[in-house]
Amino acid sequence: MKLKNLFTCTVTGLLLCTSCIKDEAPNAEADILSCILPAEMLTGTDIDYNRPYDKSLNAYPIYIEVNNGTDLTRLAPTFELTEGASIEPANGSTQNFTNPVRYTVTSEDKNWHRTYAINIHYPETKSIPTVFNFENVKTVPYNKNEYYVLYEAASGYSTLTWSSGNQGFALTGSGYAPNDFPTSISPNGRTGNCLQLITRETGSLGTLVGMPIAAGNLFIGSFDIGSAMSDALSATKFGTTFYYEPIKLVGYYKYKAGPKFYENGESTNRKDVFNIYALFYEKTKDVQMRDGHITKNNYEHENMVAAAVITDTHETSEWTRFELDFDYEHYGKTIDPQKLANGGYNVSIVLSASKDGDVFQGAPGSTLLIDDLELVCKQPLR
Repeated sequence: MKLKNLFTCTVTGLLLCTSCIKDEAPNAEADILSCILPAEMLTGTDIDYNRPYDKSLNAYPIYIEVNNGTDLTRLAPTFELTEGASIEPANGSTQNFTNPVRYTVTSEDKNWHRTYAINIHYPETKSIPTVFNFENVKTVPYNKNEYYVLYEAASGYSTLTWSSGNQGFALTGSGYAPNDFPTSISPNGRTGNCLQLITRETGSLGTLVGMPIAAGNLFIGSFDIGSAMSDALSATKFGTTFYYEPIKLVGYYKYKAGPKFYENGESTNRKDVFNIYALFYEKTKDVQMRDGHITKNNYEHENMVAAAVITDTHETSEWTRFELDFDYEHYGKTIDPQKLANGGYNVSIVLSASKDGDVFQGAPGSTLLIDDLELVCKQPLR
C-alpha cells in the first residue's frame, strides 16, 4: 500500500513538473549581450553594452572601435542576444557602417522591443596612456568564476584595457576567486597595487587537452576565447594603434621561479624564467595585428619595425629596475611620419611569468610582480 502511494505521488510530481515546464512564460528580455567581429579588426575588447538610452539617437548606443583601414561599408557583425530574442536586420547580415546602423531586438514573447544604434568607428587620434600603475581593475563573472580585467585610464588619453588568458583559465574549473587566477593584482606593490602574474596548474581538463599549465600573462591586444583550445598562439592578438615612436620600456619587477618545470607534461630540471617584451610594427591591409607566433619566430616578421626584449631575467625578492631599448636597427626600417600620425602603427607590451607558457611549458608557482611600468616615447605626449 505504501509502495502504491509512493508511486502515485511520484507520478503526480512528475506530471506537475512537466506542467510547470510547459507553462513557463516566454522570455521578456530584448538585449544585445555581445557583438562579434573578427578579433584582428578590433582595437580592443572593452565594449560597453550597458550605455543609457540616448534621446538624440532615439536608441541605446553601442560604440565599437576598429582599426584604421577596416572597410566600414561591408561589415557583418553577429550578436549574442538574450534567450529566445530575435534581431532585425538579420543577425550576421552585411551592413554599411559609415553611419550608425539601427538594430531592433524583439523579446521571445514578442511583447518587448529595444532599438540599438551600433556605431563602428576608427580610433580617435588619441594615444593610450604610457604610464601603467596597475591600480584599476574590473571584476568579470565567467563560468561560475570571477576574474580581474585590468585597465589604465588617464585624462586626455583613450582608455587601455589590458588582455590576459584569464578567460581561458576560467574554463578549467569553477568557484575561482580573482586572486586564484594566473593574472591578478597584489596590494604589495612598489607604489600601491602591482600586477601579479602566477603560473597555475590547469587540473585534469587542462592536462587532458595538452595544456597542463597556464602562465600568468598580461598584454596589449585581445584574446580570442573561441580559438584558444584549438590554436592558442593564434588566439592571442598583440597590438593597439599608437601615434608616437617608442624608445624604451622601463619598470620594476620581482620574480621567483616555481619549484618544478613541466615540459610535455613531464617534470624536468629546467629553471623557469619570465619574459617582458614590447613590439612596434606597421599595419597593412593583410596584417592588422600580430599573434603569439611572433616569439616562436624570434620576433621576426616583415611588418616589424622595432622590439624591446628583456635579457636579464634573474630571480629577485627586491624591486629591480629594468630598461629595455627598442631596437630599430635590427629591422632596418624608418618610420613614415604621416602614416604614424594616421594610426598606421601598432604597439604592444607583453608580460609573462613563464617565458614558454604560450606553449604550456613552465613551473607552477612562478610569480612575477610588475609595477611602475612606462613606455618612453620620442615625441612628447599631449
